[in-house]
Amino acid sequence: MNIRCLAIDDEPLALGLVSDYINQIPFLELVGSYTSAMDALQVMQSEKIDLIFLDIRMPDLSGFQFLETLVEKPLVILTTAYNQYGPESYQFEIADYLLKPIPFEKFLKASNKAKDIFETKSQKQADRLMQEGLDYIFVNSEYKLIKIKIKDILFIEGLKDYIKIHVEGAERPILTIMRIKTFEEKLPSADFVRVHRSFLVNIHKIDSIQRSMITMGKHEIPVGLSYADQFFKLVDDKNWK
Repeated sequence: MNIRCLAIDDEPLALGLVSDYINQIPFLELVGSYTSAMDALQVMQSEKIDLIFLDIRMPDLSGFQFLETLVEKPLVILTTAYNQYGPESYQFEIADYLLKPIPFEKFLKASNKAKDIFETKSQKQADRLMQEGLDYIFVNSEYKLIKIKIKDILFIEGLKDYIKIHVEGAERPILTIMRIKTFEEKLPSADFVRVHRSFLVNIHKIDSIQRSMITMGKHEIPVGLSYADQFFKLVDDKNWK
């Protein structure tokens, strides 16, 4: 499973270096790089982000101010030229603290540390779900709560603030007010994968893949360019030829 990352730094050269480092590490996936924390905030409203490489001193919104705006905080590795922020960073549960200029070996070490934390958290979440026996979810639709078995979900289609949940055997999709990112976080990551900005699919329900198009029954779902590497790596890992 790749760790989906953002890089945020108002210095273009520093941002370019961090982005290049991310692209060199196989288990990291660069979703986007931004010189503005405000631009990154917009992305985080629609995308699932696991790790942020974050500068502290930025003009519009400092790194710490940016973190304070987040309701659900991903892992964070600080990338800064200043060492006096160490004590303040502890309140944000920072995974690591890198001082510029950042050599690649230290960046790799910090990334491996974040990977260990991420995998531990993911395993704990999976264990909790198994212990609770949660094989279904409830969603609000048409003024009532509808119970949906997770294994019956084919795919989810995002429509801005709404999603369509396509369920196997159902006459029509279930429409509910929710962002696709929020729904994605409720589902087991071992079974569901984002293949497009607007589509999340149950990997067990895929019938065929042709180029950048997935077929699930009568439905055809595109694979977005920014999601292709992660998706096809998963396909290769499962030996779906």
